[in-house]
Amino acid sequence: MLQDLIILVRGMGFRDNRYLNYLRKKKICCILAEGIIIVGLCCACAGSHIVEDTEKILARAPIETDMPETANVEISDTADLTIAPDLNRNGVPEEVRLTPMDNGQGQQLEIRENGELVDRETGYNVHTGWASIFLCTLDGEDYLLRYHPTMYQGVGMYDYALSSLTDNEETVVQHNSVHFDINFGSPVHDRFEPEEIAAFMDEINALLSNSVELLNTHSDLQGTFEKEGRLYDSLWWLDSQEPAFVRDQNKSMLENLLNFQTAVAAVENSAVIEELDALPITETLELLFYSGAGGWRTSLILNPDGSFEGDYADADCDTIDVCQFHGQFGNVGKLTEASWQMTLEELALDTGHEIGEEWDVTEDGYTTHYAASEPYGFDSADWTALKTGAQFILYSPNATGHEPGTELYGAWEFQSWMHDHKEFLSENDILGCWGLQNMETGRGFFEDADA
Repeated sequence: MLQDLIILVRGMGFRDNRYLNYLRKKKICCILAEGIIIVGLCCACAGSHIVEDTEKILARAPIETDMPETANVEISDTADLTIAPDLNRNGVPEEVRLTPMDNGQGQQLEIRENGELVDRETGYNVHTGWASIFLCTLDGEDYLLRYHPTMYQGVGMYDYALSSLTDNEETVVQHNSVHFDINFGSPVHDRFEPEEIAAFMDEINALLSNSVELLNTHSDLQGTFEKEGRLYDSLWWLDSQEPAFVRDQNKSMLENLLNFQTAVAAVENSAVIEELDALPITETLELLFYSGAGGWRTSLILNPDGSFEGDYADADCDTIDVCQFHGQFGNVGKLTEASWQMTLEELALDTGHEIGEEWDVTEDGYTTHYAASEPYGFDSADWTALKTGAQFILYSPNATGHEPGTELYGAWEFQSWMHDHKEFLSENDILGCWGLQNMETGRGFFEDADA
């Protein structure tokens, strides 16, 4: 059920991984109640359609689709659709309506049956509200295909969901996603797997070849469709690095991705690190890692000599997960005027109990139940404590991320943990506080602006 709830949050188009990480932390006894709260928050923030019944999600292999080599689905004006799908599988054709929103903000898609609303979708013209929705027909059955090809600061987060509206309730029958990073010379560069990207694109393009566009406010995708003359995503950003890389139309997408990786990585300079004897701070920093959702946080005391102490606590139903730890950073290197790379040389747990051990403490007649946890924030992708040698980046308040080469450009996961979320649009947009990034997970500690 926890995984279904995570899929629910992603299905609503909510891009903030803070809530996904938070969900994974919670025990089953609380997940339903907190899930309702989180869903409400997502609805208010995302402006996307709600996936109403995640427990009907089917875990199965992708539906087989054939994409003819000569597929040439022409783009048509969807403002006057005459198609009549049967998304709710009751034998009664539905009416599709596409209308402009007030003040030119975007478009609204409605699917009605005998005048009654079956589904409503909204797409905004600003990039944060882009939406791309298609009617996909496979083996005579109609589906809604939602496609989110998100590219932000060189970080790609592509996903899709194929759904039916059986009994007017949405059922996701197939979904997939791929994550990649084209900032090859950046110290925050993550991963770029050409085979994985090409496989995902083959999958979504096969679905698009069996689709009709219903709503599309995604300007990059619009331009790609117009260039291709059909519903086919050829990855617009492959043409963004000329003359370093020029797409070869006679080669496959996988071949072009491999050549793109080689060519762009060769010309993007890796960061030059200037070795330092100490951290660039003269006073102790107090940093916090938390999401804003739930009653958990990790506090960190970072000293100028690189030593640190941490304290994690999470009030989880009738149990408080806790972890106390200390350690040492070393091998400090200056990346830019506002960022420094550091190596974790020591990490020791001071909780006094083995991970997973539970115990009670009674004070003033009140008993509190505790459980020993991993050091959240100083853990790796598998939720276990970091090993020595793990890399961190310390950012000063002047760090910015408005263009390639600036400190925070491409550090999408780290930015998602900022206490006061902001966009880096110009050199005047700065972090505004000290920040510490765990390079293995992207999780971020930040100085409390109110302190």
